[in-house]
Amino acid sequence: MILRTLLLVLFLLTSLTACNSSVEKAFDIATDNIDRKPINRDKLGVNAFFNEPGFGSIDAQYAEIKNTLGINFIRVLFAWDNNVQPSPGDSPNFSFFDDIIESIPPGVSVVVVLAHTPSWMSNSSNWIEGNPRKTWVERFLRKAVSRYAGTPGVLAWEIWNEPDLTTSDSDAALELAEPANYFELLSLGAHVVRTTDPTRIVLNAATSSINQDYPDILNYNKTLAALGATSIVDAWNIHYYGKQFERVVDGNGIAPFLNSLAKPIWVTESGAQGPNNQLAYVETAWPFLEEEIPGIDLFFYYNYASTDPLELNYGLRNNDSSSLVSDLYVHLRDG
Repeated sequence: MILRTLLLVLFLLTSLTACNSSVEKAFDIATDNIDRKPINRDKLGVNAFFNEPGFGSIDAQYAEIKNTLGINFIRVLFAWDNNVQPSPGDSPNFSFFDDIIESIPPGVSVVVVLAHTPSWMSNSSNWIEGNPRKTWVERFLRKAVSRYAGTPGVLAWEIWNEPDLTTSDSDAALELAEPANYFELLSLGAHVVRTTDPTRIVLNAATSSINQDYPDILNYNKTLAALGATSIVDAWNIHYYGKQFERVVDGNGIAPFLNSLAKPIWVTESGAQGPNNQLAYVETAWPFLEEEIPGIDLFFYYNYASTDPLELNYGLRNNDSSSLVSDLYVHLRDG
């Protein structure tokens, strides 16, 4: 009887200790009490869109990212818009994309995001077989992938960007806010990449930040995975802004889902606004995510340069004379 009582007391004490530990961890996460830790620079990439000449030529921006900041992974955007193809009868003008590809320095690996539509795509009479998603793949993705197939420096093709959001009527015509429609676009696009440029990595488009609009954005990802998207990509792509760390460790949350995919995870956008907030953010959010989601291979900071107002600016560089570079820029430059 005494032995049974002692065992019961020991069990209760052990359970209470474990419970308190879990409560303390949950409380720490909910209050953002996360330790700062050094970021893993081997996994560091950056978004750079080269569309602001005030920050230098394409060659100069590449050189600064590689040589000054020590970053060898760069995510670029190829946007199919009216500048590229103003009417259905025009041939696409890929000259800006050519400059980006031809300027890739040795040792740099580029992720190319293919996204968006010219305004004439909002007119269904311009669609192939009445299907806007097939039209996008055949009239833009196929031509871009074929043009740059085998080009040194291209690491991956990312098929669209944040499909749960729409930024124009012509983009909305593809109806990608419905996961099944994006899955169709991804399937068609991935097939083109596999047959045209087979050595490249295929990435799904990351949704908007997976920890925000919770759980709707997470559920969009879960639906894509259930449809079979994991079988047609080489890595699973997410965006992560803000904190909401408790949503990562929730039993039905972000980490359990991503850890179940058996795919490398790429975080292709993540960052913080304001030049004095970036370093603290990446030294808390990124190591925390890496601990909870061990499959993360790459983090791409958003972004290299921006002309947004300073308090809204995600850029490592900006054009405000009071603070031209951020604390993260200084840390990378001087580290």
